Amino acid sequence: MAVGGLLALDRIASRVVKPFPGEPDVTVPDLGIPHEDIQISSGDHTLNGWLLHPAGTARPPLVLLAHGWGANYGTLLQLAEPLVRRGYEVLLFDIRGHGRNDEVAYATVRHFRDDVMAVAAYAARRFPERPAVLLGHSLGGAAGVLAVAEGATLAGLGLLASPADVMEVTALYMSEKGLPGNLMVRLLRPFWWARVRGTFGPLTPSRRILDVKVPVLVVHPENDRRVPMAHAERMAAGAQTSVRVVENARHTEFLGREETHAFVLAFLEEIEGGAVEDQDRL
Repeated sequence: MAVGGLLALDRIASRVVKPFPGEPDVTVPDLGIPHEDIQISSGDHTLNGWLLHPAGTARPPLVLLAHGWGANYGTLLQLAEPLVRRGYEVLLFDIRGHGRNDEVAYATVRHFRDDVMAVAAYAARRFPERPAVLLGHSLGGAAGVLAVAEGATLAGLGLLASPADVMEVTALYMSEKGLPGNLMVRLLRPFWWARVRGTFGPLTPSRRILDVKVPVLVVHPENDRRVPMAHAERMAAGAQTSVRVVENARHTEFLGREETHAFVLAFLEEIEGGAVEDQDRL
């Protein structure tokens, strides 16, 4: 009975963190924006992505967009399009097991971190003279924190509705499904340790944000039920910045809001200004 119980918990643990690939409802070609279909190696995996080109010469920061768990690059097109229209080159990609990529048994925050690091490394190799800024939505933002803390070369980091603690939002998600979320997370934690190859201490964004030494933007929708506002407040405190709140907005819907675009564009212009000043000093 004990063995059977452990096997059942292991199956549940796998099911909770198993994403399912799938094409987005709207794709890059649908937008009519000049683009390039690219592939990026991340360990044993190949990540599919799109590089969107603006009209004319691209502005200095290359913008990397990372989606959240269970999503795909299509979620971020509502943010990518206005950035390209404003002159920024944007690199969209699917995390392993998501979007157009091959199916995987599971994808944890560690895998998200590793894939973000691989994309940042690709950007540094291909565009060695250009700074890169990562904007991560939900778990994509959490992965960005971990990636920068582990040495990813980025000039700035934007956290869009991103969790301060992945286990906390997992418990909340399970509670919304009618399960005893906090209890389930405690029971399943040892099984997830095996999948992340360690404990969650080094994979907790609210801890690792203290190791991030680049400018950080924190934007959060006011009515986010998936990642409560308290998470944004903790991340902003750790980064010594403030939370930019998008009023009357929800977890994913706020990505298409003009207020969100204004916050992001102002942040990119700050990074761009710093890059120009550095070039002038050289």
